[in-house]
Amino acid sequence: MNSVHLSGIDLNLLSVFDVIMRERNITRAAMQLGLTQPAVSHALGRLRTLLGDPLFVRTPHGMCPTAAAEALCTSLGPALRQIALALETRNPFDPATTTRRFSIGMSDYASMVFLPTLCAAMRKAAPGAFLTVKNTSHSKGIDLLEQGRADLIVGNFPPPPTLMEEELLFMEDFVCAGGKNNPALRRTLTMKRYLTQEHLQVSTAGETHGYVDRVLECLGVKRDVKMTIGHFLVAPLLLEGSNLLATEPRRLFLPLAKKLSLALRPPPFPIPPFRVVHIWHSRHTVDAGHMWLRKMVAGCLTM
Repeated sequence: MNSVHLSGIDLNLLSVFDVIMRERNITRAAMQLGLTQPAVSHALGRLRTLLGDPLFVRTPHGMCPTAAAEALCTSLGPALRQIALALETRNPFDPATTTRRFSIGMSDYASMVFLPTLCAAMRKAAPGAFLTVKNTSHSKGIDLLEQGRADLIVGNFPPPPTLMEEELLFMEDFVCAGGKNNPALRRTLTMKRYLTQEHLQVSTAGETHGYVDRVLECLGVKRDVKMTIGHFLVAPLLLEGSNLLATEPRRLFLPLAKKLSLALRPPPFPIPPFRVVHIWHSRHTVDAGHMWLRKMVAGCLTM
């Protein structure tokens, strides 16, 4: 890479580089920056010339950074965030006037629980803010933060690594759900009756043996899983008009029970609840805008 004096660099070019590094896509980077795609391509071209390195190579999977780009990112990313934090400190965050772009990673389950209230609250408190919701899952959420592709992830995730922080939002329990005409739900749902049913389960990873099955395994019994799907929000639709039984998070079915004519029953065996949290990189902890976003997410549970 060429030797370059700081005075010869337009610092806006470094911001463009940082966003391309996170998004690995020129179009998405342009959207994040509020620029046109040609403007971002032009900025990247100037930086390539200035540094004497291609920085990114186009592949079928997006813009792949060169070794020089990886090395630059290691030191540049934290420096840019420190500058942003310093500017944020001098210019306090005002939700009423902000045009900041926020990005949150959520599964469709978390989206259903949080987004209706969150979107309404943000439109009221910060009408000029932008929100991007990126689909994620238990196994992939941390990657969004590590790659800088999300400000925050919300849902159930493994314990975060160092330099990340989390806050517990609530403990989620389970409910058994089925169509109102399901014979098994017309009476008390006993363990014997539960085990004779055909079951539907949700697994974003496509696994046929899930959390509930592991609980049953500890009890020495097994259920008959006839269908596994990868999306939480499809489950309630499949139960209506069928005899399938689903044992899934309570907040998934509770809002839709009346609309879809579903019957809900407590599971006939104890299922440990799971943690729903939001996680963020420590560099955002004292960022006023990020603190506001976290407060808005947590506030969804009390509205």
